[in-house]
Amino acid sequence: MCSYLHKAPNGVYYFRMTVPADLRPFMGGKREIKMSLGLKDRDAAKLIIPDHTKAAHKLLDQARRDKAAADKPAPMPSLPRSPAQLRRDREQWEWEQEQADLLGQALSDQDSEIEALEPIMDAMMEGRSIDASPADILRAGQLLVQHEREMAEIEQQQLVGRMLGRNQARASEAKNQAVEYEGGTPAGKGKGVYLDTDIVDGWAAERKPSPRGKDAYWRDAKLFNSMIGRKSVEQITKADVMTYKRMLIADPKRSQINVRDRLAYLRTLLEWAAQEDIVPVNVARDVKMAVSERGEKRKDFSIDDLNALFSGSVYKADKRSKAGYGEAAYWMPLIALFMGARREEIGQLRVGDVKRVAYIDAAEQRQEAWCIDITDIGDDDALPNQIKNDASRRLVPLHPKLIELGFVDYVAKLPDQAGRVFPALQPIGIGMKLTDKWGQWFSRYKRACGIDDKAKVFHSFRHTWKTLAVDAGINERVCRQFQGHEGKDAADKYGAAPSMRALVDAIASFRIPGLKLPTPKG
Repeated sequence: MCSYLHKAPNGVYYFRMTVPADLRPFMGGKREIKMSLGLKDRDAAKLIIPDHTKAAHKLLDQARRDKAAADKPAPMPSLPRSPAQLRRDREQWEWEQEQADLLGQALSDQDSEIEALEPIMDAMMEGRSIDASPADILRAGQLLVQHEREMAEIEQQQLVGRMLGRNQARASEAKNQAVEYEGGTPAGKGKGVYLDTDIVDGWAAERKPSPRGKDAYWRDAKLFNSMIGRKSVEQITKADVMTYKRMLIADPKRSQINVRDRLAYLRTLLEWAAQEDIVPVNVARDVKMAVSERGEKRKDFSIDDLNALFSGSVYKADKRSKAGYGEAAYWMPLIALFMGARREEIGQLRVGDVKRVAYIDAAEQRQEAWCIDITDIGDDDALPNQIKNDASRRLVPLHPKLIELGFVDYVAKLPDQAGRVFPALQPIGIGMKLTDKWGQWFSRYKRACGIDDKAKVFHSFRHTWKTLAVDAGINERVCRQFQGHEGKDAADKYGAAPSMRALVDAIASFRIPGLKLPTPKG
């Protein structure tokens, strides 16, 4: 199936690309970029997919820069964050990444189902007789109805938006015409200091965000103006902000998190205006959005799950499907299980990142350990490595089992010793990441192995690793080093990371009772 090309039940092809969870607040809360290609011919639709892909990646790149600018700390002192706050931040980030995986998996499932039922839906729309099971006919009908409802909702939302825009424009015009004079000066027009110009410009001049970061706040200011009407900032009332909040909540396309972030952007701008004495008080300061949305928590893989995965087709007699991107299909699950690393961290490894590192053991003898170096430093400017944060940058020893299975030998035999460990992975997924499309393949593979629980995804390997590490008695500080987690409190910022000797001893103690692994690659 062509990347990002999806066929709707009515036969029209769409371009669909999932938006990563952490970028949605900077893309109006959108879960995906979806555009109708207006074509029913697959070959014709495929020809215009590259242009839409480039345009979508530009949107994602801008959102990524906006997020980086928004995440930049303000130049003001702040109180140390508590262990509970750090833990909540880490859990929130992991939950958002998991939601992106889930959405990608759901889209893949939906495409597969539509493709399988396509002949039945075509027959229904053309009024032909149908030779299929009652269950398939019923499901095909449900998909058609669902599609029609989605289209109707989109049209209704667009209509309501146009009506609201006209009504707000009329109300604004009427208000400007209702001028009362006091002392010869027109009242009600304000100082002419506007949210989308003066306030955004003044805030940006002080905070120095990137141009794209400034643009993100400008877009939110424009969104507020479009819903409430453009008025001088000192005329914005708490009632206006509450109305804005209600209108955001009423939008079925916006999540609670999106509403929360829209209000946060508005509060930031009005808080700056209050600090500069442009307005007497920030009327949005107490207007917030409670977020109760939570996805299903990821589960560990059971020992039966692991044995099913590692006895599947990928691990039998060198069977590697092209969809699994060659050796990535074999090694990435094993590395995630034994090292607790993130998917993209593994997929972007370069040959030079697998290296021998010297250390002194407990007997004060010089030893060497095979390690992987997870870093954002590299010589590929076109596609630099990506890491979550500073804590993600780490050098950790390989689990002995990976060496026994032949991982180091595999890396040593790669034709391009200046390239990547998994050269078949290409940046064709969301956000130009190497492993997004591979992640969709893994979702299909684990279902083919009999693992249908949607709470068990590739990220579950990290959960499983942490559970087994605790069982093995590996201390929390060492666990954080292996998984690239930040410290829990200020004390963790002092002193060096755990020594290589401590890390080697810890990973050697990591066990998976009952695990049956494939025969080592010779």
